[in-house]
Amino acid sequence: MALIQCRECGTYISNKAAACVKCGAPVKKPAKAREVVGGIVVLGLIGWIAAEMFGGSSSNSSEAPADKPAAVEQACKSDDLQCLGDKGVVAAGVYCKDKVERLATHSVRWTDGTFDTKFSRFRWADKAAGTITYVGDKAEFQNGFGAFTPVTYECDLASDNKTVLAVRAHEGRLPE
Repeated sequence: MALIQCRECGTYISNKAAACVKCGAPVKKPAKAREVVGGIVVLGLIGWIAAEMFGGSSSNSSEAPADKPAAVEQACKSDDLQCLGDKGVVAAGVYCKDKVERLATHSVRWTDGTFDTKFSRFRWADKAAGTITYVGDKAEFQNGFGAFTPVTYECDLASDNKTVLAVRAHEGRLPE
């Protein structure tokens, strides 16, 4: 308990009191530092999101924002694995996740971070059909004893980046 001075009459009262015991004036509680910092962080995050959504600066680019999607679409040829793989890696994380989890006999624990992708590599499964195999190792399958074992998993995704054709998993990590 700390003593604070009443703003109205100057009497020292407890900081836990709702009102001054002498004059009855309400005691204004000082804001906690954690609440103030938390509010500033939230406001900063909202400001950053708004700036990104409503035209953050694009000083590095000479193209107009409306021209960028067309340029990106034209850049990906049907035989450009790097471009197609980069475009589909997020879709693979979305559409393949449940299929990979179903391969586990027991529980699955994902070890990827909030902004990490579930798949770190990709290769052609069928170049003529445009099918890409996405490969990752950011999961652990639980064994019968309750211990988690790291696994490497693969997902074959069709050229539409939505249709999962096959999934596989085996123990171990990808080589560095």
